[in-house]
Amino acid sequence: MKRATSIKTRITIWYTSIMVVIIAVILSIVGVLSYSLAIDNIEKDVMLQVTEVSDRIVKREWDIFNNVENNKEFKNVSIYSPNGEYIVGQYIYDISNVALKEGKPRREKVDGKEYVIYDIYRRGGPDGRGSLWIRGTESLNSTILLGKTAFLIVLIIIPIMLLLAVIGGYYVTKKAFIPINNIIKTANEISMQNDISKRIYISPSAKDDELMHLSVTLNDMLDKIENLILQEKQFTSDASHELRTPISVILAQGEYLLEVAQDEKEKELAENIVSKANQVSTLISRLLLLARMDQNRQKINKEKVDISLLVDIAVDSMKEFAKQKDISLLSNVEDGIMVEADESLLLSVITNLISNGIKYGKESGYVNVSAYKQDGKINIIVKDNGIGISKENLDKIWDRFYRVDDVRNDEYGSSGLGLAMVKSIIEHHNGEIFVKSKEGVGTEFRVTLK
Repeated sequence: MKRATSIKTRITIWYTSIMVVIIAVILSIVGVLSYSLAIDNIEKDVMLQVTEVSDRIVKREWDIFNNVENNKEFKNVSIYSPNGEYIVGQYIYDISNVALKEGKPRREKVDGKEYVIYDIYRRGGPDGRGSLWIRGTESLNSTILLGKTAFLIVLIIIPIMLLLAVIGGYYVTKKAFIPINNIIKTANEISMQNDISKRIYISPSAKDDELMHLSVTLNDMLDKIENLILQEKQFTSDASHELRTPISVILAQGEYLLEVAQDEKEKELAENIVSKANQVSTLISRLLLLARMDQNRQKINKEKVDISLLVDIAVDSMKEFAKQKDISLLSNVEDGIMVEADESLLLSVITNLISNGIKYGKESGYVNVSAYKQDGKINIIVKDNGIGISKENLDKIWDRFYRVDDVRNDEYGSSGLGLAMVKSIIEHHNGEIFVKSKEGVGTEFRVTLK
C-alpha cells in the first residue's frame, strides 16, 4: 500500500505551489510592463525631439541646424534632403539605407540590432524648395540587453525565493503542528506502554488557539478515563478480596456435604456445589492477581528457574486431564535452560496454556510443549492440533472475559480471564507472547523471555 503524504508536507507543497504561481505572475507582469514602459518612453522622447526640431525649422530658427549638428540638444535627430540625402545630425550607418517614411514611430531591425525610428516630412514652398526630412532614431539594444539581464536575474531570484518560501512554509507548518505531534506522541505512549497516566504536553508559551483547546480537552478526557479505570481496578480488587472468604466457606461446606452424602442425589448436588465453587474460586484468584498487577502491587519474586523442571511439573499436573480427553501430552525441552522469573507465576502461565490446548483439542489429538534458547532469548512453545481460533477472533483472545463460544466455554468452565492473566504475567517479566492459529488446524502459543 502506498504511503500517504503527510498533511504537513501537503500544506507545504500547496503553499509553495501558490507562491510559485504568485511570484511568476507578478514578476511576469512587472517585467512586461517595465519593458513596455521603457520602449514607450523611448518612442515619446524620439517623437518629442523630432517634433521640436520640425517646429523650430518652421519658425525659421536656423540655429537649430547647429544644435542638431553638434548633437548637443537633439542627439537623436538627423536631417535629410527631400530625395533622402543626409544633411546634418546623428548619422547611424546601420539605418542609412532604411527608407524615410512618415507615420507613427516604428521599430526596425538591421543586422541583429533594433531601433526606434520616427520620420517627419516638412514641405517648403510651392516649388518644393526648403522641403526637408527629419528623422529621430534611438537604439533599443541597451534596453533589450537590460531586459534580458533583468530576466536572468529573475530566473536566479525565483528559485531562491521559492527555497525561502519552502523553508519558511515548512517551518511555520511544523511549528503549527507541534500540538498535533504531541497528541500523536501521547496516544502512542499510552497505547504501547499501557500507561493511561500520560498527558499531552502543552507548552507555557502555547498560543490560545483551537489546537491548544483540543489538547486541554483531550487531557481532561484522559483524566476522567484514568479515574474510571482506577475505580474499576479498585472495585475489582476489593470485590475479589471480599469474595474470597465466602467462597472458601461455600467450598468447605460443599466438600463436607460430599463426604457425608447418603445417596447419589445428595452426592451429585454436593459435587456440583464443589465444582462451581472451585470455578468461582479460580475466577476470583485470577481477578485478584490481575488487579494487583494493574496496580503494581503484585510481588514478582524473581529467582533462577529451571525451565525443563517447570515444564515437567506443568505436564505432570495436566496428564490426568489430557487422559480424560484422549489427548497425547508431549514435551521436548532443552536441558539447562535457566531464567530469572517468578516460579509460581511462570508455572501458572505454562499450565494455563497446556490446559487451553487440552480443552480445545481434538479427540486423539496432541498438545506439544517445547522450550529452547536462541539468540539470547528463551522460547516456550505450546502447540496443539485442536479446533483453532478464527482470524477475526485472534486479536480478541487477550481481552478480559472475552470468550469465543459461550456454550463451549461454559462446558469447560472457562471464565475468559486465563489468557489475559497469562499476557499480564509475561509482560511483568518483560517478555512477549505470540499466537498463531488456523481454524480446524490448531493453535501455537510462543512465550519469549530474555
